[in-house]
Amino acid sequence: MQVGTGENHACGVRSDGSAQCWGDNDDGQLDLPSGVKFRQIASGWRFSCGTTMEGTLACWGRNEHQQANPPDGQFTEVAAGWDHACAVGPDGATCWGWAADDRTAVPPGVAFTAIGAGAEHSCGLTADGDLSCWGKNENGRADSRKGPFRALAVGVAHTCVLGPDGRALCQGQSDNGGGLPPATVFNHLSAGSDRTCGVQATGQVECWDARPIGAPLETFGPPGAYTGLSVGWHDACAINEVGQVACWSSAPDPLPEPYNRLLVVNAFPDIELDQPVELIPWPHGGLAVADKRGSIAVLSSEFGLRPLLDLTDVVYSDEYEMGMLSAAVDPEFERSPFLYVYYTLMDKDDGDRLFARLSRFPVVDGVAVRERELVILDIQRETQDHGHWGGAIRFGPDGMMYVGLGDSNCPECAQGLDSWHGKIIRIDVRGASTEQLYRIPADNPLLDTPNARPEIWAYGLRNPWRMAFDPQDGTLWVGDVGFEDEEEVSLVTPGANLGWPFFEGFRCRPSGGIGDIDPRLATVFTCGYHSNVTMPVVSYGHRVGCAIVGGLVYRGASIPSLNGIYLFGDYCSGQVWALDRNAEPTRGPIEVVNLDRPLSSFGIDAGGEVFMVTFGGALVRLIQTQLAYVDSVTYKARVTTLGGPLDPKVSPSFGDRGY
Repeated sequence: MQVGTGENHACGVRSDGSAQCWGDNDDGQLDLPSGVKFRQIASGWRFSCGTTMEGTLACWGRNEHQQANPPDGQFTEVAAGWDHACAVGPDGATCWGWAADDRTAVPPGVAFTAIGAGAEHSCGLTADGDLSCWGKNENGRADSRKGPFRALAVGVAHTCVLGPDGRALCQGQSDNGGGLPPATVFNHLSAGSDRTCGVQATGQVECWDARPIGAPLETFGPPGAYTGLSVGWHDACAINEVGQVACWSSAPDPLPEPYNRLLVVNAFPDIELDQPVELIPWPHGGLAVADKRGSIAVLSSEFGLRPLLDLTDVVYSDEYEMGMLSAAVDPEFERSPFLYVYYTLMDKDDGDRLFARLSRFPVVDGVAVRERELVILDIQRETQDHGHWGGAIRFGPDGMMYVGLGDSNCPECAQGLDSWHGKIIRIDVRGASTEQLYRIPADNPLLDTPNARPEIWAYGLRNPWRMAFDPQDGTLWVGDVGFEDEEEVSLVTPGANLGWPFFEGFRCRPSGGIGDIDPRLATVFTCGYHSNVTMPVVSYGHRVGCAIVGGLVYRGASIPSLNGIYLFGDYCSGQVWALDRNAEPTRGPIEVVNLDRPLSSFGIDAGGEVFMVTFGGALVRLIQTQLAYVDSVTYKARVTTLGGPLDPKVSPSFGDRGY
C-alpha cells in the first residue's frame, strides 16, 4: 500500500493495515507499536509516525524533542522531518516536536489537504492548491507560492510541488534536489536529503540532485513498473503496481551488474517461523523448513505451513549449536519416498551423553512416519562440549549421501583419520535396511589408507555448517566456520585435507595451536610445509563477521546474469556475498545484500531460485529488480526485507513521506 523512508530506515504498510520496518534501530525506530493497524507511515530522522485505521496518530523511535509524542485528534496524513512532525486532518493541521525556527508554527485558520516536514521547515497544500510554508527560509525553501498544485514533496532543505500538468517546480538548496527539475510529467514526487525523485506517467522513476541544473539522473525501471516512491536521508524505496518494494541507497563504491539490482523480499510475510535452520524443495510442491527445536514443516503459498515431522520431544536443542540441524529428500523420491534428517540428542540414561544421529523416515500421505525411523548413524562425541556438530546432509549428483561433521571441539580429531570428527563422509544409503544400514562406495578415496575410516571423503575441517553441490558441474562447496581469525569457503575434492587445525583460512597455526602433536596425526605440519593441504577459495576475518554460512551456486532462471555465482553469508553480520570464480582474483567476493539479522541457511526451490532463512523467522527470497543504479557513482542497491505484496492502489498519492 505505502512505504515511508527515513534516515537509514524505512517502514511499509500492507493493504490489511499491518506494518513492518527495516534498517537501523539505534533509537527504536523499527519498534512498531503492537497490534496497531495503519493507513500511512512517514519516517524521519530515527523516528516514524503513522495514521492509524481509526484516524489517530502513533509515533515511535527517537523522542529527544517529543517528536514521538503526537497530539490527540483525527488525522488523514502525517509527515516526519528531522526532529519534528506534522499532520493534517478535518480540523486543520498541526506540528509538534522541535520548535526552533518556527518549523512547528502552522499558519492559523488555513485548511490544508497535504502536509510535509523537512529538517528546519514545513509546508502544506491548501484547499485551493496553494503552497504555504513556514520555518527556516534559507535559499527560499519555505517560500509560499500561488497554485494550484496537486502534490507536495518536502526535503531536508528544499521543497517541490507538482503543477496541474504534472510538471515539477522546486525551490531551496539547489545542490540536493532543489534545483531546476527535468521537463518531465510526473504522477508522484518525493524529496530527501540529497535528491528528489519522481514517478513518471510511464511508471519509470527519474531523480535529480547536485548535478548541473537541468541535468537529471538517468531513468530506471520499465514502463508501468512503479506507482509511488519515498526518498529518505540516504535511502529511497519505490513500490510497483503489485505492491512489491525495491530500495536503494547512497554508497561510495557502486556494485557492478548484476549485483547492483539484487534484493531480498519476504517470501511468506504471513508465516511466522522461530528458528529455521534448513530449507529444501519439497517434491510435491512448496518448501520443507526445518526448525532447530526439532520439527519440519512444508511451506507453500497455497496451503501455508503443514506439519511433516515432529521430533521436538527427542531432539536436544537447548545449546545454541544443537538441535535439528539438516534435512534431505531422497533424490528418487517418487520411487523411494524417504526424508533424511540429522539431529542431536542427549542420552539421560548414560550420564547426559551427547551424540548426533542420521535417520531416515518414510513419507506416507505427505507425512513422515516417525514410528518407522531407521537410524543409519549415531555419531558419538569425542568431547561432551556442545559445539561443532557440522550440520549439512546432502545427496550428491552421484546419488551418494554426504554428511558434514564438525570436530567435536577436538581439533586434533580433524586430522585423525580414525575419527569421524572434522570430516565429510560419503555413504550409499540406497536400499538401506536394518540388516545393512549403508554401504561404502567403492571409489571412496581412503579405502586403502591404513587405520582410516572408509566413509571419509575429506578431512581437516573445523565445523562445516553448510555445503552444496553445483547442480551443473557437481563441484562441492563448503563453508567451514573458523576459530579465532578466519572464516573460509573451500572447494572439496575426494581425499582433500582442508588443513584444520594447522590452517585457519590461509593462516598457518604452528602445531595446530593444540600444544603437543597428537600421536594419531600422520604428518607434522610447519608453516613452510603444506603440500598436503587444500587451501580455501576465499576467507574473511572476524572484523567482517564471526561464523560463515555456506551457500550455493545459483543455477536458477529468473536472474540469468547470476548464473554460476556462488552465494554465501555470515550468521552474525547478516551479510551476503557473491563469489565469481571467473572474475579477477583481486576482486574477491562482493557484498550484495545485508539482512540485518542472523542468517542461518540458504536454500532453493524446485526451480533453483534462492531463499535464505534467518533466526527470528524471516524467510526471504533473492530477486533481481528492474530498479538499478540511477547514477554510476552514487547509488547502490540496498536490502529490502519488506513483506508484501503491498497494495499501492489504496494510497493514491505518496507525496512526501518523510526523509
